[in-house]
Amino acid sequence: MSNVARVQCTRVSIPLIAPIRWPWGCRREATRTIVQMITDDGTHGVGETLGEPIVAGIIEELAPKIIGEDPFNLERIMAKVQMTPYFSGYVGYAAIAGIEMALWDIQGKELGVPVYKLLGGKFRGEVPFAGYVFMRYAGKDGRGGEESPSALVDFSKRMIGECGFKVIKYKGGVMTPEFDLEVMRALRCELGSDVGLRIDVNGLWKPQTALRFGKRMEELDLEYAEDLTWGLDAMASVRREVSIPFATNMCVVTFEQIPMSVKINAIDVILGDVHKWGGILSTKKLAAVCETFSLGMSLHSGAELGISTAATLHVAASTPHLRFAADSHYHHLTDDIIAGGPLKYHNGFMIVPEGPGLGVEIDQEKLQRYSVEDASARKLEYVIDEARPGWFPEKAAW
Repeated sequence: MSNVARVQCTRVSIPLIAPIRWPWGCRREATRTIVQMITDDGTHGVGETLGEPIVAGIIEELAPKIIGEDPFNLERIMAKVQMTPYFSGYVGYAAIAGIEMALWDIQGKELGVPVYKLLGGKFRGEVPFAGYVFMRYAGKDGRGGEESPSALVDFSKRMIGECGFKVIKYKGGVMTPEFDLEVMRALRCELGSDVGLRIDVNGLWKPQTALRFGKRMEELDLEYAEDLTWGLDAMASVRREVSIPFATNMCVVTFEQIPMSVKINAIDVILGDVHKWGGILSTKKLAAVCETFSLGMSLHSGAELGISTAATLHVAASTPHLRFAADSHYHHLTDDIIAGGPLKYHNGFMIVPEGPGLGVEIDQEKLQRYSVEDASARKLEYVIDEARPGWFPEKAAW
């Protein structure tokens, strides 16, 4: 078998169709770190992870620990980099994930099999996704500009018509809780009972607000409410009084937080993430833990491009416990850097790639076209809402 000979990173930024709004700001583009890993016999592995400038720097620092290693010795390589999150937090997990994804891609290519066959085989051949709905500012071509419940309903209907989504997830917290309740009621009324609904406010509401509005949303038969308030204790106190299942991507983000969440019955569903949990293998381990404690599991989205979306498909294909449709921003992208163009939805699903490795390759011309040359270029633009300078959620006292 060959060994890893070279690791390189390229940061890219893909514009969104229209700027999406969330409780803590606005996002205009998807900025990601693309990892290319080459073995000494020329096998080319690809990975993708978060786009903060520090992530690429961490990967470059870790590269000497990986070069010379057999890409099949995954646990050995992960052990060599396991202290990274201790020093750098979630971006350390993200750096490890980008490396690990490329290693899986190499393994699949050298064996001539898709990654899902290395993860337990195919449980499902197509993976359902939830259509992520945001309030949006108007884009350059006039698309976007949803500022009312009726406009958000119309946007949801268009997405269902174009992509076939069976589940809609609404990003609340931009406006008042009353506004969000009106949106959810309008979605249920207009979309009917056959469409699953979710809401996520990124922990913005105070426990008292989450309790009051959580009770009022009980009649809407939501799949789950995600991070209605901040922290496990607050989530648990509200969950005791609200019959809606609670999900989190913010209150449980490491394995050591799971026992307490189970003990106090704070959550019902954990959203895994092949980047923020440290890779494909860690996400598979998370699924086993969730199954052990009878917790549901879904998959988080942070504006992934096609490489990470392919990794998500392989994880979901091989993981029976992933019963909820995965989140996705993919329908908000204007383009992708994978060869052959963006992946496609079919009736709300994506088909699991059958090619060797992850089943996708980089379009090198597009990689260069969308590359962010300045390493210090602003990645965290999504935390700044330029239309509301100086605003931050605490001012609303929700």
